Amino acid sequence: MRARLRLPAIVAWLTALWIMLWGDISWANVLGGLAVAAGVVLFARLEAASLRPTYFHPHWAVVYVVHLGWQLLLSNIRLAVEILTPGDGTYTAIIAVPIRGGSDAVVNLVANSITLTPGTMTVDVRRHERDEFDIDGDGIIDEMTAGVTLYVHCIYGSDVEAVRHQVLELEELALRAFGSDADRALAHADVVAQATVLDESGRHTPKQGDLS
Repeated sequence: MRARLRLPAIVAWLTALWIMLWGDISWANVLGGLAVAAGVVLFARLEAASLRPTYFHPHWAVVYVVHLGWQLLLSNIRLAVEILTPGDGTYTAIIAVPIRGGSDAVVNLVANSITLTPGTMTVDVRRHERDEFDIDGDGIIDEMTAGVTLYVHCIYGSDVEAVRHQVLELEELALRAFGSDADRALAHADVVAQATVLDESGRHTPKQGDLS
């Protein structure tokens, strides 16, 4: 995306996030979102790096928004069922999820999308070198190229690998919308590698809505 279009795009994206947060499309929410977005742009002191050209693929951006909206719907339904039924099916956990990372914008998009989804929250983001750690001590992380670790608090965290798979899928969609061809290919390889980990452990690839 060219630099002159970056600020309008930021305002539009922040407004869209504001509307999704309220869960209702109305003139009041649209105008409120525009006001908040304008305030963020005016007072956030965006650095020159924030206005450099970036990648933008409109079709995949729409797919990302639809995917996120579907996740929000399913997560809300799952929480409602949890509240209305007896017993406690939750299993709270904080899970470290290594992702490719890409640009700061993509990392922030993924982290904030996780936080928007009911039942999950990104509690920390850590950038690191690829060889800093090995999650399980058995080389599983060697199948990926992690540039960032997201620490995700979730109330359904009994299946750690399934949660990681869901986050990696979300990152792949974000990179398809806002990343380079190389980043998208590598992120897809990460998703495939994590699916292999699930298959080898005897678990199936998680269904939509499991990230909650």
